[in-house]
Amino acid sequence: MAPKRWKLSQMTAFSHAQEHLRVQTVHGAIVTIIGVCIALVLFLSEVRQCMTTKQVQELKVDTSRLEQLHVSFNVTFPALPCETLLMDVGDVSGKWQTESRIKMARNGEVHKHQVDVYGRWLRQAEYTAPSEGDWDNPFMLRVDQKELSEIGDALKRHEGCNIHGWLEVQRVAGNIHFAVRPEALFLSMNADEIMQALRQRQILLEGLGADLHPDASKLNISHTIHELRFGPRFPGQANSLEGVSQIDRQSTGIDKYFLKVVPTDYFSLWGRRTHSYQYSVTEYYHQFRGGEDQPPAVYLLYDASPIMVELREVRPGLLRLLVRGCAVVGGAFALTGLFDKLVHRSVVAVKRHML
Repeated sequence: MAPKRWKLSQMTAFSHAQEHLRVQTVHGAIVTIIGVCIALVLFLSEVRQCMTTKQVQELKVDTSRLEQLHVSFNVTFPALPCETLLMDVGDVSGKWQTESRIKMARNGEVHKHQVDVYGRWLRQAEYTAPSEGDWDNPFMLRVDQKELSEIGDALKRHEGCNIHGWLEVQRVAGNIHFAVRPEALFLSMNADEIMQALRQRQILLEGLGADLHPDASKLNISHTIHELRFGPRFPGQANSLEGVSQIDRQSTGIDKYFLKVVPTDYFSLWGRRTHSYQYSVTEYYHQFRGGEDQPPAVYLLYDASPIMVELREVRPGLLRLLVRGCAVVGGAFALTGLFDKLVHRSVVAVKRHML
């Protein structure tokens, strides 16, 4: 007897029955349609996940030095006109800058616009630095009758102020301070007290002191922070103070925001690197009870974190989609075939029982 010859067809994993041995049933068609729908839904879900960009975070120690922080800000004070507001910046190294010094040093821009009660810009109210002296120093008291009259008229018109711009500061602990000018405190005094203050102007300027007790609790330091960020923007950047609004309905006070600035390297899907910063924030609020002679203020106290975050955009590739798609489709049809056999045997058993 001649030995049986080996054939390539013996390696097939898919044997087919003859056409007359196949049985096509209605319940088999229903199970097949359900299986196709399930496989299609699962495959589309895998396609969506593979097309979705995700961010992967990695922490490491920040070893960079001699960097500066680029701070962009946009703050609206709806109850204080621009004539009553000053801004200054300081840090632990002893560097302190007012609006005029920032302009002269060319390491920032500060712009002011008067706004109405609805927050719409009315006119530009840029600060013009004096030729000499520290007249923009918020801790130096300067009283002028004309200036007080202008401030009072702006308050009666219920005007506010929008302050926006950018700064370059050292990457050390520091603060951005929005202060109410001391002259504005005298608006809480009556006419006789203001006249007395004006008569004692020379005494005040010479630093001899005066027995004056303005009430700072009548000045409303309500504010809305539209923008506050360090460095350029990138997708998913955490700027916790943006959109924060503090409205003082009954009293005013001092708002202090403590910011922990975290260096961040962001890598886009195509490998482009963006060096920027994110920050977290905690808040402290001291409410005035009446009779305070300290002007209300807003402090943004920042400090750099020693930990750096690396954010990378990742997206599963085409090979991953192919593997997951085969697994999903194959699994769906395997379970569909098992379910079809169970349904077919149940139908056959019922028919035999009925006969």
